[in-house]
Amino acid sequence: MRYRLGQAVVISLLSALITACAVFAPLYDRAMQQAATAVTLDNAPSVERDLQIFGPPADYLLERTDPAELARQLPSSSLFETPVTGRNAVADLDLSPASLSVPRGDIWWREGQCDHIRITAGTCPDRSREILITDNEAKTYDVAIGSTVKSMAARPPVDMNYHQPPTPSMTYRVVGTYRADDDAWWQGLQLEGRAGIAAGDIVQHDVWLTDESTFGGSTPFLDAERPWVGSRLRADAVGVDELTALEGDLRDLRARAEKVGEHDEMFGDTITSLVTSLPELTDEVDTQIEQSRTTVPLLLVQLGVLGVIVLWLMLLAATDQRRPEVVVARLRGRGASGARSLLMGELLPAVLAGIVPGTAVAILAATLAREYALPGDPPFELPRDMLASGVIACAVLVLVTYAAVYRVAREPLGTLLHRTRRRRSGWAIGAGDAVAMAACGACVVAFVTGSLTGPIALAAPALLSALVGLVLAHLFTPTAMRIGRTLLRRGHLRAGISLLEASRSIATRRTVALATVASALAVFSVCGLLVGERNRAVAAEQAAGAPLIAELQGQRSTADNLRSVRRALARIDPESAQVTPVVRAAAPSGGATTFAVDPQGFRQIALFDTGDAPSADQWKALTDGSAREPVPVITTGALFEDEEVTIVGLDGIEQDGEEIAAIDRVPGGGPDVALVDLTTAQELAPPDADSTISLWFAAEDRGLLDRVSADLEEEGIIIAETRTLRDVRRSLDESVAAWSLRLGVVVGLAAVAIAVLALSVLTVTGWRTRARDLASLWLAGVDRRTVRGLPGATQLVPVILGVLAGAGAGVLGALLTLPDIPLFAVPPAVDTIDLSVPWLAVGLTTLGCLLVLSTAAVLLGRAVAAAARLDRVRETE
Repeated sequence: MRYRLGQAVVISLLSALITACAVFAPLYDRAMQQAATAVTLDNAPSVERDLQIFGPPADYLLERTDPAELARQLPSSSLFETPVTGRNAVADLDLSPASLSVPRGDIWWREGQCDHIRITAGTCPDRSREILITDNEAKTYDVAIGSTVKSMAARPPVDMNYHQPPTPSMTYRVVGTYRADDDAWWQGLQLEGRAGIAAGDIVQHDVWLTDESTFGGSTPFLDAERPWVGSRLRADAVGVDELTALEGDLRDLRARAEKVGEHDEMFGDTITSLVTSLPELTDEVDTQIEQSRTTVPLLLVQLGVLGVIVLWLMLLAATDQRRPEVVVARLRGRGASGARSLLMGELLPAVLAGIVPGTAVAILAATLAREYALPGDPPFELPRDMLASGVIACAVLVLVTYAAVYRVAREPLGTLLHRTRRRRSGWAIGAGDAVAMAACGACVVAFVTGSLTGPIALAAPALLSALVGLVLAHLFTPTAMRIGRTLLRRGHLRAGISLLEASRSIATRRTVALATVASALAVFSVCGLLVGERNRAVAAEQAAGAPLIAELQGQRSTADNLRSVRRALARIDPESAQVTPVVRAAAPSGGATTFAVDPQGFRQIALFDTGDAPSADQWKALTDGSAREPVPVITTGALFEDEEVTIVGLDGIEQDGEEIAAIDRVPGGGPDVALVDLTTAQELAPPDADSTISLWFAAEDRGLLDRVSADLEEEGIIIAETRTLRDVRRSLDESVAAWSLRLGVVVGLAAVAIAVLALSVLTVTGWRTRARDLASLWLAGVDRRTVRGLPGATQLVPVILGVLAGAGAGVLGALLTLPDIPLFAVPPAVDTIDLSVPWLAVGLTTLGCLLVLSTAAVLLGRAVAAAARLDRVRETE
């Protein structure tokens, strides 16, 4: 090892690379699982990730259930905070005779509630039937502190004679006003923002907060009065294992609640309703975990295959150099087993020396990925799969070393006396090459036909490139020999000698195979990365609809609110170039959703793909100027195929439509959308309470949003929710599918770096023989300039052929594999997936591989040419 230190170092580096690939895969996979868990819980609203339990209604049991009984039903887990108990009911705000409508809303008591709101006036209620109301409600309904409001209690049960007793009336005293605060503590309960807003036919009021004694003593049962207990999840303490373990208890609780709801067994169970989405969130994380088991091995296994191929080539060169030592050992009577022991004793320590550094590099890379590439601060872990992967990598390294040693140690002495092996110059295929080609070809065919599954299937693209490289390398040798001889006969000295030199060198065939596999892996990785990025960008635009969307709520009817919105926008943006209204009406039966839009503004602001947008004539036809049926409609989806076009109007009633165009998708809509002109739809059917109004902005302009919001507030309309394209894109990017594909950058760069390293090894291994041959040409009369250019030209041709063939193999591997690669954590509602090859990126990647590998080949050739001195001619084997 001291005599061939450089060679031993290269072997150790290759061993470390293979080990790092094997160990890094489970480490990165585990880190992605933890990151996916953290992101899923952080992005979920508190009402979904926390746990709330409701008990039976008091007016049904004719008794009140203690919330403490519900608290005892919660899972005994340190993953939840201390439970909070409470009670709630429904209360009417009797404003008669001032108003014909009777607003309805919730009345709540929660333990410690006043510590989690901002009391703007008055005091916290501490007696029965004292309430806090919101500032918004006090202003909307003109209710002052100290005044009283009336509400109806629950209707008493019918007696045996079917007599309905009168419904008792309750009086509440307003002791203060408040503003919402600490939304997470309230676990999704919307305290304010509803006063004066209609939900269907019912006008609402904000949440009243009262004392616990309102739900006890002689107070009549309130309408829909129920006990409640809630507990917040300690999201920062929940990992993937804890989330999975918690799922079973939650599903049991949900099953008990559903059983009570189905059979109505007098509410024998205290749990009648369970509010949490943790089981669904667990399923979402599990889905992403399954996705990671495809993409991460798909990339790292191929890089590992490339490393094994390069290590095999390195070991072949190392064992060929040691043929004299094997001959001496055999002549001294040690036999083939002694020769194997000799070679294993020299090569195996160098191979095993790379295992520990490779493991350390994998741990370091995983640590850096956790810190800088993955969100959620995943913890440092060493999963059990890491040990299994390391053992498998060690076994592969030992097996490859033994195979290379066995190949030389079993050869006859007559063959070993030659310093290098006799090479075939014809078209015949050697036994080893034939076996390798047959194995790779069989795997590729099985993968294409769908009969190859499991871990071997993940290496199919690499095996495809290896097959292409082996076939090309086999065909290159005799072809280069014939072309070289032809060029020499025609007087092209430099080109002819370069091809003849390439045809007689075994390193040339290895260079062809190596360049093919490396460039194929680089092209395949770039294809996977960019296809994923492109599809997530398009899916984000489809899901968002526009760069910024604001959902509106108003205190009047939807029709009045719409008229106010259009008046405000006419003042702010008369050209409809910056903001446009969109009214959505969903069919109650789950049919197509109607989008009523202003064509002028919508066509400019909505994120249509160039090929999907309606034409100018179709937009014009959408507004024919007549408010009558059938309504001009632009449709998407399969609901309108081979049927008469029937859409839901803004009033929820079906209308006849006339299809003027059919497009693939409407931004912001689902798979089935009917696009109509807003003015026409508004004149035909004024929107009812089930229709929603939103504003679509051409850019994420918060200043414009504030101006519009201030103007609408004067009309009694508020912005209830906003959604941005950037937020939607971030939600798609923060997934295991995206993190896995981003490994393609590292894999592609590593593949090219390995190829450069292997070219260096192949050059260093045979540099003496090549330098002597060059010196002989110089001595024979070939000019020095030609001699110096021969080594670079000799390596340049196989590198160029290998890179070009590898690019084709990488594209083919991508076409075969991309349909099975998960691009999203959850498939989008509208299918926008495009698996077409990014040809520009393929071309640039191929060009980059050509530049890097060609430059390395030329520089290495010049280094060999510099060693070609005349005294080399006296050197013998």
